[in-house]
Amino acid sequence: MKASRIRLAALASLASLAFAGSAAFAGTADVRFVNPDKFTDLGTYKSDEQYNMNTLSRYIQRLAQQLPPDQVLRVDVLDVDLAGEVRQTRNGSIRVARDVAYPVMQLHWSIESGGRVLRSGDQRLTDLNYRHHLRDARYSTTDLYYEKHMLDDWFRTEFASQTQAYAR
Repeated sequence: MKASRIRLAALASLASLAFAGSAAFAGTADVRFVNPDKFTDLGTYKSDEQYNMNTLSRYIQRLAQQLPPDQVLRVDVLDVDLAGEVRQTRNGSIRVARDVAYPVMQLHWSIESGGRVLRSGDQRLTDLNYRHHLRDARYSTTDLYYEKHMLDDWFRTEFASQTQAYAR
């Protein structure tokens, strides 16, 4: 009984080391927010703005891990307009989803490998149908759900061939 527990613990340790080691070989991202004070809507309060920049930055970094290990995704976020609009209530403010208040992000990006730019582009990401994801968002505890959904679509569309080639 003790030997099997020790073997299980050893296997679990090896598996965690292998997983941690493989994460180091994934693609990376360098995300910058250019002049965030001039963004359309990054949050209601300054603390929201910093939190949202950190959240979006971490999410783009997570997406970049799907790229080949030698590639770096560099993203300059030039503008953000969060989904919904802020309404004042007696208890403070809330963000209300409306058809005309869809999420928008303006990006300049490049993929680099070995110091060479492989591809680059300027993208204006929008999700005009973001409210169709409303049912899923209601049950999600994910911050910036609509913006992350929009980034997923962009990444899948823009980099699908690279991530599929790497997976083979």
